[in-house]
Formats: sequence, C-alpha cells, structure tokens
Amino acid sequence: MSESKTNGKLKNWLDNFVLYLRTERGLLESSVKTYADDLKNYLSFLADKGIEPNQAGTETIVNYLAWLQGQNLSVATINRRLTVLRVFYRFIVREGLASRDPTLHLLSPKYQQSLPQFLSVSEVKALLDKIHELANSEAGKNLPLLIRDYAIFELLYATGIRVGELVSLKVDSVNLDTGFVRVYGKGGKERLVPLGRAAINALRRYLTESRPILDRRVGSPLLFLSKRGRGLRRESVIRLVERYTNLLLSRRLSPHKIRHSFATHLLQGGADLRSIQELLGHSRITTTQRYTHLVTPQIRKTYNDAHPRARRSETNTT
Repeated sequence: MSESKTNGKLKNWLDNFVLYLRTERGLLESSVKTYADDLKNYLSFLADKGIEPNQAGTETIVNYLAWLQGQNLSVATINRRLTVLRVFYRFIVREGLASRDPTLHLLSPKYQQSLPQFLSVSEVKALLDKIHELANSEAGKNLPLLIRDYAIFELLYATGIRVGELVSLKVDSVNLDTGFVRVYGKGGKERLVPLGRAAINALRRYLTESRPILDRRVGSPLLFLSKRGRGLRRESVIRLVERYTNLLLSRRLSPHKIRHSFATHLLQGGADLRSIQELLGHSRITTTQRYTHLVTPQIRKTYNDAHPRARRSETNTT
C-alpha cells in the first residue's frame, strides 16, 4: 500500500497520535517510530476501504488482523500492531474524536511465548576479558574507541539497560563515587541502577582517558560519543555489539541478549523477581517472570539438594 494514501485527513490522525506519544506518553523516539509505522499501515488499510478511523467498527479491526495474518506476519508482530490500535483508539475516544473503541472486546492472538536467549556467565566473562585485553594492548588512534567500547559492554552487562536508554545517558547520569547510574526508561520513568566495580573502573578510564579525546570540543552532554564527538545512535551500538560478539564469540548477538544475560544471571544468583523487575524497568512483573523458565533446572537442583524431604535417599516415613 502506498504511503501517499495516508496524506490529507489520514495524515492528521497520524500526526496527532505521534504528538500524543511524545508529549503525554513520553515514549522513546524509537518506540514512537514503531507506533507510527504500525498506525500508518492500519491507516493505509482503511484508505483502501474508504473508511475513516473513527468510523471503523470491531469487524473492521478483525478484517485488518485477518489481512495481517495473510501477510505471514508473526503472532508477536500482529499482537504489537493490535496493541498500537488499542492505544490509538483510547486516545481518540478520550479526545472526543470517536464515539467508541472498536478494539475494546477483542482478544489478542495467542502464541507460545519464546524464551529469551542469553549468554552463560563464562561466555560473558570471556567476552569482557577479550575486549578489556584489546583496550590494554592496542595503541594509537583506535585506543579511545576501544576504551569506550569496553565501557559500553561493562555498562550493558552491569545494568541490563536497553540500547535506547544507554545512548540517552548523559555524563551527569553516572555517579562513580556512589556507584549508581540514573536511567530514564519507557514512558520517561526514572530508575537508579547500581554499578559493579568492573563497570565503575571501565567508566572512570573512559571519562578520564577516552572521552576528552572523542569530544573534539563539540561539548555534547551525552555520555558515549562517536569519533566525531557526537552522541552515539542506537543503530551504531547495535552494530558495535554484533561486531564484537561475532569476532570474539563467533556469535552475532544483539545488545538485548546482554540484557537477558544480566537478568538471568541475577536470578541464578538468588535475586528476587521484584528487584530484577525494578532494575530492568519492567512495568509489569509478568514480563520479568519469563526468566524463571530459564533457571528451572537450577531451582530444581537447589531444592533437591537443600530440602530434607526432597532427597531420594530419604526414607518415606508417612
């Protein structure tokens, strides 16, 4: 479907929704773009049918979902687009631009939730050790970038923050004396995340030795800078992580896998779900609970080893 079909009246719907997401919902720009792209797809579908968004009924939404299924999209993608429509219709009903919400009684398509992939503790250690070694053995013009990259990896693993949160960090977001970083997550929610000793040392070296060189008198307030002195883009960090993990682990991994590793290793180490939820910035505990599936074998072993009535050698006295 052509993007031109969203011009005129339909473009006004899109622009008003984007403004709402930015000003009232406070979403990260990457999330705003995803929401906008999904709504644009829906508006184009309506344009083909000659339907205004405030005229659409539940049957229209069902037909749209069926059309998406015909495009062989994953259930997760269809669910995400339905979520965007729910937000959109709640917004226009609230603004008096529609009399009813056609998504109100719709159920989301069911799918088997995939479990998050993660690195083992030994794999993370090997990765960080190798990057640290590079940052200590190399010299010349690449050294400031290697020191920066090592600090990025240590921070990602130490805090589990999202890429969008990392590139938004400012220099004053980090307090190395107290060992905390101030993170602004989805919806503009603020949280304090502690830093481990390795991350503190890596950041201190970056701020002392590397960042002054990268700054090039641009004066950016952002913590992590490109070689031209500007803030790093989200896509740049993703490529950076993929490049290092492919080179050093022969596995092309995303930063989100490091986030999963952070959460899983905390849970394996005995941290409770509520604490992990707070550290990750999850709004719902159910989002965090999926990590419990990853450590079920360890929990079972711990239970069998520790509980007197779980030992197989225990004589049944009942």
